[in-house]
Amino acid sequence: MPSNVKTARFCLILAGVLKLATAGLFLLILAAGAAYVGGQERSALLGNALVGALGMNLLLVSAGAGIVDFIAAVGVGRGAAWGRILGVIAGALMLPLLPVGTVLGLFTLHGLLGAGGREWFAAKPA
Repeated sequence: MPSNVKTARFCLILAGVLKLATAGLFLLILAAGAAYVGGQERSALLGNALVGALGMNLLLVSAGAGIVDFIAAVGVGRGAAWGRILGVIAGALMLPLLPVGTVLGLFTLHGLLGAGGREWFAAKPA
């Protein structure tokens, strides 16, 4: 495996770990909010429900994105064409996540779209 493809695979794994850690942080914040914040008035209950629903959606999106990054890393490691496509999509979606996501996304895209990436994926059967 070329070194730039190894770097891209490592960046996908690191991004997946960071996204799962973010999901865990959302879970911790939601649990703390449920334990310490509350009220019996109707407006307070509505606010808690809205914030809880938003937090759960953020948790699920973050965890799902992390799992997709891990799946892309497995595909890239195997040299599968779908892994390259999924890795390029994941790398492109990381670019707006300043500052760490931008760096990881750039390294991922460089590794998968560069000369080493073309050679690695061309050598594997479809």
